[in-house]
Amino acid sequence: MEWRDPDAPVDLSPVGSETIRRVIERAIEDGNRVASLSQWTKALVAHMERGLSEGLKADIRAQYPALEYYEDAGSPHNEPDEGFIEDGFAVSFPRPRPQTRPG
Repeated sequence: MEWRDPDAPVDLSPVGSETIRRVIERAIEDGNRVASLSQWTKALVAHMERGLSEGLKADIRAQYPALEYYEDAGSPHNEPDEGFIEDGFAVSFPRPRPQTRPG
């Protein structure tokens, strides 16, 4: 495995969906950053450091109405996230884990 400077931007050239790249670029313009790229079963995923703002989510959904939005509640092994997916490429934004009530 090759070492990567954690402060250097992640190379997005493997992201083959122009629409997903545009979502990532918009998030970066809003002050977010790509934490990593990971190959999952259904997609190459760009994991963002911070959550998806409601404003950016609304803008993306209005500009790309056919783009598939997803939201996952997480599990004991995976943090909750939301994002967009297209043609084997995705962008994932972390979401806060729901607070549990004391029993």
